[in-house]
Amino acid sequence: MNILMINQDQFGYKAGYYHYCKHLVKQGHKITYLCNDHGLPKMNIDGIRVIYVKESSSIKWRKIFLSKIKELKAEETIDIALCSYFRGCSILKTISKGLPIVIDVRSGDLSKNEIKRKLYNRIIKFEASLFSHIMILSGSLAKLLKLKEGSYDVVPLGADEISDASRQYEAIKMLYVGTLQQRDIHKTVEGLADFCKKYPEADIEYDIIGFGLPEEEALINQTIVNNDLSNKVFFHGRVNYENLKSFFDKANLGIAFVPMTPYYDCQPSTKIYEYVLSGMYCIATNTYENRILIEPINGLICDDNPESFSEALVRYYKMNKISFDSEKIKQSMSQYLWESVIKDKLLQLLNRFC
Repeated sequence: MNILMINQDQFGYKAGYYHYCKHLVKQGHKITYLCNDHGLPKMNIDGIRVIYVKESSSIKWRKIFLSKIKELKAEETIDIALCSYFRGCSILKTISKGLPIVIDVRSGDLSKNEIKRKLYNRIIKFEASLFSHIMILSGSLAKLLKLKEGSYDVVPLGADEISDASRQYEAIKMLYVGTLQQRDIHKTVEGLADFCKKYPEADIEYDIIGFGLPEEEALINQTIVNNDLSNKVFFHGRVNYENLKSFFDKANLGIAFVPMTPYYDCQPSTKIYEYVLSGMYCIATNTYENRILIEPINGLICDDNPESFSEALVRYYKMNKISFDSEKIKQSMSQYLWESVIKDKLLQLLNRFC
């Protein structure tokens, strides 16, 4: 199959699409990846042709995307296009004749302003509904966007087993990996500080990996300093996917801290999949989608505040972890391995629409 992937994000920096490419090309599919160039280090996968567009103007890059797709259609037969939703993607309808296009909706609008959020969610629904084929992350997200039943296919998130290290659970080695934007990760540091006051004897460390707005990163660093945790909490900033393994090898407790808001309630936390499928236990916030994934064998649920996070750490600390089994933890979410998601969901959808 000759697949065109269209994405605003630079190649390699959108986890789901990176894994789609990695697994599909192994199976012999041909992939052309059209994306923006955000000036980040270039990542490569053998067999993937990446076409970069470097343009800061939102109107111009949309026009360039369109012209590039026209050129590609003229060069060769493209069996299907998979487009990660971007505002204005409806322009693709002008060139959709003879090219099946799947619009992939991976998120609702995440604005804190309710009026903006509702407006932009309506735009997402309107634009996606112009296309015959809609792929979406979860049924709850489809419900939030009020997509018509039967008009979409759910293709969930997934993960690869990043680490197969033998894991012990007595010493607490925490790990947060992900965006810092609107995540309030400093609250987990405050919760850890409260836990350490109650249990100063606990052997505990916390690695935080990710990037956000300068003020969000500064707040995390300041919270570490203010609570005298510089010997326990380590903020690493941005780390590429290929370099995460050593952190996953070390950790045994993954942190999936998503704010408990209506607009995050239907957004599964990507890192739950990676933590659990690497044999790590997980503390996740109390959102609808997180509750679907977390069960006693693989994690605990807490609220999105320092006090509740501290209580979850206390519960974990007091558990009899001798019975913890990393293989059983992995098995609890084995259906979400990327290989399974792509084979059982994505490929079936693409073949049907081709």
